[in-house]
Amino acid sequence: MKLTSDVAKYFEELKCGSNNLIAGSDLMKKIENKEDVFVLDIRSEADYNENHVPTAVHCPWSKVGEMIESDKLSKDQHIVVACYTGQTAGQTVGILKALGYNACSLKGGMNNGWKKDGLPLEPKCNCCG
Repeated sequence: MKLTSDVAKYFEELKCGSNNLIAGSDLMKKIENKEDVFVLDIRSEADYNENHVPTAVHCPWSKVGEMIESDKLSKDQHIVVACYTGQTAGQTVGILKALGYNACSLKGGMNNGWKKDGLPLEPKCNCCG
């Protein structure tokens, strides 16, 4: 079986040391500098509504496929996926990268990364519908 060019690129990046992770502090700098970054929070709606990364848009993990199909994600934008610990975000990033998106996972997720580092939280909803 021949790999698509996007899948081959994903594995090539892994060989070169890319771990497809971004530290919370680095993401916060990008947000503060108003860089073109799209934060996708794939946790439950209740947890997202309780608090989330500033500017984050909510779409539960089970509906990310629908979000991709509806063209709500741009291949021209850096996408950062956030979940609870980074595990599910990593799976999502693998899929996005295989489809040609510029994506990475929030290192440690919300629980072991963002919150543990004491970074700012936003308690309002920007749901994907």
